[in-house]
Amino acid sequence: MTSWSLGSTWAASGRTRRGLRELFNVTSDNNLAQLMDIVIGLVKNEDARIHCKETIVPEKKVTIFCGHRDSRNLQEVVLDDPDLQEKINLTKPIFFLIHGWTDNGTKLWEQGIADNVVQFMDQNACVVSWARLADYEYTVSAIKHVPIVAEYLTKFVRFINRNGIPLSSFTLAGHSLGAHISGQVGRSFNGLLGAIYGMDPAQALFTAPFDRGFPLRLDRSDAKYVQMIITSRGQAGVLNGDGHENFYPNGGTLPQPNCLAPLSSDAEFADQLLCSHLHSTLLFRNSIDPKIVFLARQCSDWMMYLAKKCDMKKSNKMGPYSSRIGGDFYMRTSAVAPFNV
Repeated sequence: MTSWSLGSTWAASGRTRRGLRELFNVTSDNNLAQLMDIVIGLVKNEDARIHCKETIVPEKKVTIFCGHRDSRNLQEVVLDDPDLQEKINLTKPIFFLIHGWTDNGTKLWEQGIADNVVQFMDQNACVVSWARLADYEYTVSAIKHVPIVAEYLTKFVRFINRNGIPLSSFTLAGHSLGAHISGQVGRSFNGLLGAIYGMDPAQALFTAPFDRGFPLRLDRSDAKYVQMIITSRGQAGVLNGDGHENFYPNGGTLPQPNCLAPLSSDAEFADQLLCSHLHSTLLFRNSIDPKIVFLARQCSDWMMYLAKKCDMKKSNKMGPYSSRIGGDFYMRTSAVAPFNV
């Protein structure tokens, strides 16, 4: 794959007029993926991601750490683990958390979600880390590595299922590319998993510049219940949700209220984009605490919500305590944690 240099005129121009922001309207697979490489390079001040070819051994590239209420310290669990019953409570439901591109399983948002799942939902919490496959150029991670991670996680789910936890008691929650990993795993089980939560599912190479189809991306057929939380709509995240329920905080578009910043350069736009993209993880983490309620209204679109022309009788909670009535939901959030209003 030919990569753009981060020292090119687009990265170094320092302009947003007809710059990076407008380039997200491109219609080429290759360009859209390269734009993601530029964004992460601007934010992290690094060169392009890894693009070398190598033999992929999933067992060495994907690690899964699990804990539960009686064993709060996360411990690594492997396929056919002889100590499985010491690491996972096989009488409780199980919740998997999958990060996205250039991320890893040690971030505060992931640890926070895992802690909240154990504390408030009394479930096993498992953090899936595929950092060594996520730190590649976007096209490589999205096209080549996402299916590899999904295949390994599918084997892991089968292993746990064989040991007593029914498929209906499995929940997957993925951010960005992790949302599509979750969807591919769910499809492997013919939609029999209990629930999947997609936190701002990635747009590039899944739904844009064209839809690559249900087998590759997260959609409502991948689990008994699929919820999407969209916070960078049509930019890093998908333009339209395809879950049983789709939540659009602040219309789902960037910048989210806690990500406001002057836009005098491409680097500042990149910061704003990634902040809004990641904001879905913070909202979901907080929604697991039953005291923090994100109440949304069912509505046809954001403008109708602003005009107060929604069905006022159809309100719903974003997150795991949704009433699961189905549809699209809109709401405002605060710029200050815990972000509910």
